[in-house]
Amino acid sequence: MNLERPRSGLGALIGLAALAVFGAAPPASAQIPSLGVTTFQAPPDPRWREITAGDVEAAYRLLRDNDPGASPELHDLVFQRRLEDGHRTALERAGAVTSYQGYLAVLAGFANAMGDKHIWSRPTFVVNLPLWVGIIVSKHGDDWIVTDTEPPQASLKGASLISCDAIAVEDLARANLGGFRADWSIGAQQIQNAPWLLVDEGNPFISRPKTCVFEHGGKRQTVSLDWERIKRENLLPRLHQAIGAGAAGFGVRPVADGYWISLQSLMGDQPPSVVKAVESQKDALREAKFVVLDLRGNGGGAELPGRRIAVSLFGGEAVNARLGPEESEDSPSCAVPDGLFRTSQDNIDNLKFVGETFAAKDYPEVKKFIEEERRLVEAARARGKDLSGDVNCPTPPVPPPSPTQVSSLMHGRLILLTDNLCFSACLSVVGDFLALGAFQVGQTTDAATRFVDVREQYLPSGYSLFSVLQSVHPEIPYQVGPFTPALTYNGDIADTAALEKWIVDTAAPKAVGGMTSAAH
Repeated sequence: MNLERPRSGLGALIGLAALAVFGAAPPASAQIPSLGVTTFQAPPDPRWREITAGDVEAAYRLLRDNDPGASPELHDLVFQRRLEDGHRTALERAGAVTSYQGYLAVLAGFANAMGDKHIWSRPTFVVNLPLWVGIIVSKHGDDWIVTDTEPPQASLKGASLISCDAIAVEDLARANLGGFRADWSIGAQQIQNAPWLLVDEGNPFISRPKTCVFEHGGKRQTVSLDWERIKRENLLPRLHQAIGAGAAGFGVRPVADGYWISLQSLMGDQPPSVVKAVESQKDALREAKFVVLDLRGNGGGAELPGRRIAVSLFGGEAVNARLGPEESEDSPSCAVPDGLFRTSQDNIDNLKFVGETFAAKDYPEVKKFIEEERRLVEAARARGKDLSGDVNCPTPPVPPPSPTQVSSLMHGRLILLTDNLCFSACLSVVGDFLALGAFQVGQTTDAATRFVDVREQYLPSGYSLFSVLQSVHPEIPYQVGPFTPALTYNGDIADTAALEKWIVDTAAPKAVGGMTSAAH
C-alpha cells in the first residue's frame, strides 16, 4: 500500500499552492542567460531557522509516533538510535540555516540518516537553477568516470576523476553525497547519486570544490572548476542518463533458444498483463533452454506478480517447497500476513483512506483486505497494544526441498537480470527467485529494511512532505539486499540490444552449464 495522502490543514493548502505555482510553465519566449556564481544571491534570512526547526520536530514526531521502528514493543535499538541521532544533528543544523536551500539540506539529511530510502523528504519547491561545472561523472565499480560534458570540458569525456581540492574523490563523495542523498554502505545508491557530485543546489553544509584532478590516457590534469547555473529541466535527464540503469518495459518475447520476460515495475496495470502472458505461454517457457526475467528499472510495488510468474514457470509445488506456501494452515494464530502495523490513530486513518480509495477504483478484494487489516489494528489499539500483532510470533520453518519428492516443471535456467534501481518489493522478488535457483546477472541491487507500507504527509510549513513507514515484518532479516550478481555486466545496461547479445553469448551458457535451479 503505497498510496500517498497529504494531511489536510493550512500546511497542506500552502503546499498545494506551491505545487501549482511550480507546475506553471514560463512563457515560451522567456530566456534564461548563462549566469555565473556572481549572480545576485538572496540575503541571509534568520526566519528560516525557526521554520526548519519546526519542520524537523514535526518529522521527528511523525517517525516517533507512527513508525514501528520506534515502538517500545519492537525493541529496535538500531532504529531508535538513528532517530535520536538524526534528530539531534538536524536540530543543530537548523540553528545555522538562513536560506531555503539550507532548509532543504537539513530535512534531506534527517531522512537520509534513517538508513531506508522509503523515508524521504520531498520539497514542494525545488532549486530550479542549480550550479554545475559542465561535467557529469558516473561511478563504474571503484572508478569515477566523466560520462557527459559541455564545452570547454569536452576533452575530459572518458577521464577518471581522482580528487578535488586535494581530497580523494571517494572521500569527497562520502561527505557530500553520503550525508544527504545516499546510504553510502549501499553500492547501488552510490551509483544512483554519483552524477550529483559536481552539482550544487546551495547546500550550506558541504564544500563546493574549486579544482579537480582528472586522469586520461595515463596523464593527470588539474582543472579549475567554473560553476555556472543551468535549468533543472535540462540537467535532470542528463543526470539520469549518467546513472547507467535500464528500462525493461513489459511483455514476453522469444530470444535465441529462450524467452525474455520484461517486468519494469511491480505496480500499476502492466504487471498483471505480464503475469497473464507468462501463464498463457508457460508450456513453451518451461521447455526453453533459458528464460530471462528482466527487472531493469524496477523500483518495487507488490510482490505478488513475481510469485505468480514463479508458479507459472516452476509449478506451485516446487515454489511452495522452496519458499513456503502463501497461506499455511500451520501458521500460528498470532501470525499477521501483512506485517505488524504501528497502531497509531494516524496509521488507522490512513488505512481507512486507502480502503476508500481502492473502493472508488472498483477493487473490492483489495478494499476488503485493507478493511480487515484496519480492524486488526484497531482491535490491537483498543487492547492498549502499540503493534497489531506479536513480535515474537513463531514462524513455521520451510522444510528443505527434496528433489525426489518435488520437481520443478521448468527444464531450463531462469536468468535474473537486475540493475542498481531494484528496490523495495523488487528485492523480495529477487530473493525468492534466487532461492528457486535463478542465475543473477547485471548490476548489484539496492537494499531496503524490513519496514514497509509507506505514506507521507505535509510538514507544518508546507514547504516539504515527509514519509513514514507503518508496518514491519519482524520475521525477516533487518536488511534485504543488496544482491550481487553472479555475472556482472560492465557495458551500458540501458542498451537492450547489446545486453541481449551478451546474455545469449555469455550469460546463458554459464547459467545453463551451472544448472542449480529448483528443476533439478
